[in-house]
Amino acid sequence: MDNLDKLSILYVEDDVGTRENLLFYLQHSCKKVFTAADGAEGLELFKKEPSIDLVISDIYMPKMDGLMMMREIKKLDAHTPFLLLTAYSNQEYMLEAIELGVLSYLVKPIDVKVLFQKMELAYTTIYEQKTLDVLVKKMSSVTSLDMQEFITVFDKTLKELSTEGLFLLADNYQYDFNHKSITKEGEEIKLNHQEIEILEYLIRHHNSVVPYETLMQFTSSENQSVELLRTVIKSIRKKTDKTLISNLSGVGYKINV
Repeated sequence: MDNLDKLSILYVEDDVGTRENLLFYLQHSCKKVFTAADGAEGLELFKKEPSIDLVISDIYMPKMDGLMMMREIKKLDAHTPFLLLTAYSNQEYMLEAIELGVLSYLVKPIDVKVLFQKMELAYTTIYEQKTLDVLVKKMSSVTSLDMQEFITVFDKTLKELSTEGLFLLADNYQYDFNHKSITKEGEEIKLNHQEIEILEYLIRHHNSVVPYETLMQFTSSENQSVELLRTVIKSIRKKTDKTLISNLSGVGYKINV
């Protein structure tokens, strides 16, 4: 599975044995895995961790079941994909989950191969949604009422987005995940390893302000600190534009697209 190592997962399951068994496979395949024992704990984790891309959850749990948690998380981020796990067949629960936008179901005991296939589908869904967000934002900036100009910009943007590995940023910057480089109007800007790590993490979570503590966890430096993080961000801004990355004082950073 090519893309699982790009996903940060929230896994919610009240049964300890089931949770630990599946956790083994998830931790060896995904970028990061957060775990919770019930829906209430899962909801709080989701609020604290903007890096979460996908939620995998049991339905029947104490304190707060999977569907109630899903309803609350969807209020925070309507695009977060869910994979729901269940040992029971309950049509009422299934229909409600469909209305909430569940990506898919898995019946216990979980077939890990099938789960990973569903997670690959989730990655595609996440990527397509982010692409759509960028397209909408780009086209909303076109102020001309000339339809031909609008179509020209639309076709150009769609072509750029369809190029595998490219991500459009503010002020006509583009990041190429395949070549680990950022360009503007065809001119490549050299980045070092730490700058690439920070920039890619911010791009993958461009809809959120990423807390300093979370961002520090995804740097390979042995001496992780807020000071080092600020130095890397300052260097990226110096090489690109100071407005490319916004700072919410006391909270974290956000990439502008």
